Amino acid sequence: MPILPTRVMSLIETFNQKIIAFFERKSKSSNKSIVLFLFLFTATISAPMLIGYQIDNDLNRSENKDVDIFRDRAQTILDGELLYRDTEKITVTPPLINYLFIPVLLLGDSLLMWMAWFAFFLFLTSAVLFFVLDSYFDRRLAIAGSMIYSASPFGQFTSVAMLQDDSIIVFFLALSLLFLIRKRWYLAASAFGLGTMTKLFPAICAPLAAATPEKWKTRIGVIAIGLSIGLAISLPFLILAYSEFMQFLEFYLFGTQPVSTSQSFTTFSQIEQRGMSFWRYLGETIIFVPSKLLHAIFVLILVTTWYGALTKRLNVNAAFTLCILWIFIFYSKIHFGYHMMALLVLIPYAIHDSRKLWSLVAVSFLARIVHLAWRDSLFTDNDWAHLLFASILWFYWIYWARFVIKNQEYRRLEDNTSIKRVLIASSWIVVLCLAYTTQIGISKVLF
Repeated sequence: MPILPTRVMSLIETFNQKIIAFFERKSKSSNKSIVLFLFLFTATISAPMLIGYQIDNDLNRSENKDVDIFRDRAQTILDGELLYRDTEKITVTPPLINYLFIPVLLLGDSLLMWMAWFAFFLFLTSAVLFFVLDSYFDRRLAIAGSMIYSASPFGQFTSVAMLQDDSIIVFFLALSLLFLIRKRWYLAASAFGLGTMTKLFPAICAPLAAATPEKWKTRIGVIAIGLSIGLAISLPFLILAYSEFMQFLEFYLFGTQPVSTSQSFTTFSQIEQRGMSFWRYLGETIIFVPSKLLHAIFVLILVTTWYGALTKRLNVNAAFTLCILWIFIFYSKIHFGYHMMALLVLIPYAIHDSRKLWSLVAVSFLARIVHLAWRDSLFTDNDWAHLLFASILWFYWIYWARFVIKNQEYRRLEDNTSIKRVLIASSWIVVLCLAYTTQIGISKVLF
C-alpha cells in the first residue's frame, strides 16, 4: 500500500517533470539570462522575510544587533572623519567592509535597505558560483547548485533576519575561487587582497594564489599585487590611526579585547567571545582549550595545506575548501553566518549526490540549534545537551574535510538519469527553503 495517496503521488510526479523541463529550458539560456534569473530567484526567496519584517516594523529590532555599529562606521566616513579613530564605537574590522555599507546610508538607511543589501550579496555570490560550477558540471547542475546557495537558511537567515554582513565576504571568496580555477592568477590576487581588506578570512586562502602557478615570476607578481592592495588600503590608517588600527588585528588574531577611553566596546568573556564554536561548549563542560593553542594548531594545519598545494599533493579546489573547513574545526570563534563560506566550497563537492546536498541544508538547521544555545534561547539550558549538538556539527565538518582529502576532484555526473535525480532533489531543497523563509515572514506578521 503506497505511503501517500495516488493523487498526491501524481502531483509530485507532475511537479518533478515540470522541474526537469524548466532546467532543460534554462540551461539553453545565455549567461546574462541565467544571472538575471538568479537575481529574481534570490529576491523571491528573500521576499517573505523582507515583507514580514517590514510589516512587523519592530522599533527595537536593531537592539543587540550590529547594524548600529555598521551605521556608525559608514557615517564616520561620509562625515569626512577617520575610520578607527573617530567612530563612536571601536572598529574591529578591516577598512573595506565599512565602505561597502555606505550605499545603504545613501539609499535611506532603513532596516529594509540593510536586509536587501545583504541579500543582494547572496545573489552576487550565487552568480559567481554558477560560473564556478559551469566550469566543471552540466549546466543544469550549475544552475541548481547556485540556487541552493542563495536559498539556504545559512544565507537567508543571516542576511535578512540577523542583519549580518557575512554575505559580503563570501562574495569575495567566490570571486577568488573563480579566478583560481580559471588560472587568472593576478585577478585572484586582486580578489584576495580586496577580500582580506573586507574581512580577514580570505587571507587564509590567499597563499594558494602564489602556490599554484608554475612560474616563480607569476608567483612573485601575485604576492606583490596582493600585498600592494592591502598596504594601499591600510596605509592611511597605519599613519593616522596606528594604535586604533592595530587593535582590530590583535582582536582578530589573538582575541585581545580592545580598550579605549573615548570609544565604546562591548567586552566578552573568553568563553562568550567564542560564539557558537565547538570549543566554546567544550570549555563550558569539560576543558577550556586556550585560544592561542587552538590558533597555533590552526596556523600549522593551514601552512600544511598551503604546502600541499605548492607540491601538487592537493589540487587548488581541495586546498581552498580545506582552508575554509579548518576554520570550523580548529578556529576558536564561530558565528552562524560563517557557515556560508563552507556552503560555498562544499556545493561543488556535493552536487553529484542528492544526499550530500540534503545534508548541507539539514546542517543549517542543526547549526541554528547550536546558535540558539549560544544565545540562551534553546529549548534546554543543559550544557551537556549544547555540547552534544555542537559535537555533531563539529564532526560533520571533520567528515567533509576527510572526504575532500580523499576525493580532491569534483565528481561529475555523466548519465542523464543521475543528473535528473539531483535536479529533482535540488528543487525540493529550494521548496523547503522557501517554506522556511515564508514561515518566518508569516510569523512576523501574525505574532
